[in-house]
Amino acid sequence: MGEREVVGSTPLSPSERHARAENDGYVAAAMVTTPWGDARTLRERQLSPRRARDRAEVEKNQRERLYAAMVALCAEKGYAATSVGDLAELSGVSTRTFYGLFADKEECFLATMEEILGKVQHQVAGELSGEGTIEERSERAAQAMVRTMVAQPAAARLWLVEGFCAGERAGKLVDGMLWALGQLLGRSMEEAPGRGGMPPEITRSILGGVAGVVYKRLSLDEAETIPEIEPALRKWAFSIPPPPGPLRPRVRRRRKPPTDQPPFAAHVPAERILRAFAGVVAEKGYPATTIAEVSAAAGVSPNTFYAHFSGKQDALYAALDSSGAQMIAATLPAVRRASSWQEAMRVAADALFNFFTAEPGFAHLREVAVYSAGPRAVWIRDRTGEALVEVLSALAGMPKPEGLLVEANLAGLHSMLYEWIRARGAETLVEMVPLATYFVLAPALGAEGAHEVACS
Repeated sequence: MGEREVVGSTPLSPSERHARAENDGYVAAAMVTTPWGDARTLRERQLSPRRARDRAEVEKNQRERLYAAMVALCAEKGYAATSVGDLAELSGVSTRTFYGLFADKEECFLATMEEILGKVQHQVAGELSGEGTIEERSERAAQAMVRTMVAQPAAARLWLVEGFCAGERAGKLVDGMLWALGQLLGRSMEEAPGRGGMPPEITRSILGGVAGVVYKRLSLDEAETIPEIEPALRKWAFSIPPPPGPLRPRVRRRRKPPTDQPPFAAHVPAERILRAFAGVVAEKGYPATTIAEVSAAAGVSPNTFYAHFSGKQDALYAALDSSGAQMIAATLPAVRRASSWQEAMRVAADALFNFFTAEPGFAHLREVAVYSAGPRAVWIRDRTGEALVEVLSALAGMPKPEGLLVEANLAGLHSMLYEWIRARGAETLVEMVPLATYFVLAPALGAEGAHEVACS
C-alpha cells in the first residue's frame, strides 16, 4: 500500500480523497471551530434568563450562536441540506426566536457571510496598505489570509464554497468580495516596477486562479495544506507580466450556422435532453430548474426524461461529462494541425471558445451555473480541463508543467470565463481568445513572446 496523507487528525488514502470529492466534498466533523467559538458549546453560552440583561446583548448572543451554527452545519452537510430546525437545535435558539431575528434561512446565511467577509476584507486591505514593497505587502496579506483559513476553515468554506450554492444574493456577495479584492490587488500591483498597465481582466483572473486553488482545498477539507502552496501561488501570480500591447481579437465576419440540417443532438433523445437542461439552467439557475421544465424544453415527456436520467443531479453530471467530451473532440483537430505547442495553445483556445459560442447553454452551465451545484459538479467540470492539458502535452509536445501551475492556470481561465459570460454572454467568447492565450502563455514565454502568439 502507498503512503496515506494526513489531514488534521484523520488519515486519508487517495481513494478516500476521491470518495470525498464524489460525495460533494462534505465530511462529518466531530467538532467545528467558528469565529464565534466551538459549535458544540453553543447551548452552554446561552445567557441565563434569571439575570436582567439588555435586550441588545441578548440578541447579539443569539445571533452569534446562530452564525456559529450556520458555519458548522454548512461545513458538515452544506447550505441546501441545512434547515432552520437544524440551526435551532445546534445553537439552542428556539425557532420562534430565530424568526424574530431573521426572515428565513437565507437571511441568516447572508448575515453570517457579511460578518465573515467584512473581517477578511478589512484584514487584506490593512496589510496591502501598510509599509514595504508591493511584494512584501502582498506576502503579508496572503499569509494573513492563509492563517485565517487554517484557523477557521469552516468559515472560509462558507463564503468561498457554499456562498455560490445559497442563491443569487449570496453569489453576489461572493462576487462583490472577489471584485473588491481584485480592486485592492490591482491598485497595489500598479505600484510595483514593471507591473503598471495590467488589464483588469487579467488581474481578476489571477485572483480567480488563487481562489480556485483554495476552493478545491476547502471543499476537500484540506485547509491545513494551504500554507504549503501559498509561496508557489504567489510566485505564479507575479509570473504573469502586463502585456506590451493591446490584446485585440482578429476581425472576423460573423456567419450564422447553417440551419437546413439538424444537429446530431436532435436525433439522440438523451443529448437533446442535456441541451435543453443546459438552456433551462442558463435561464433560471440550477436550483430553480425542474424536470418538468427540462422535459418541455426538450420536447419529451417526464417519463422519457427518467428513462435516461435518474433526476436533476444525474442530468447535471451527464451534461458536464458530455459537453466536456465534445469540447475535447472540437479541439483535437486544430491542435493536431498546429506547428508548435505555443501555437497549439492559441488554436486550442480558439476552437474551445468557438465551441462555447455555438453551445451557449453548455458554456453557461460549465462556467457559471456549475458553482451553484456544489463541489462535486465543479470537480467533474475540472476533469475536462486536466484531460485537455494531457492531450495538448501528448499531441503538441508541450512541456509538462507542474501540477499547481496547471491548476492555477485552469482556475484563472474558469474565472475569466465566468466573468465574461455573465457580463457579455457566451456568444462573444471568441473575442476572449487573445486574452486567454496570453494569460496561459505569459508565465512560460514572457510578455513579448506570449503577446506575439496571442495576437498572431
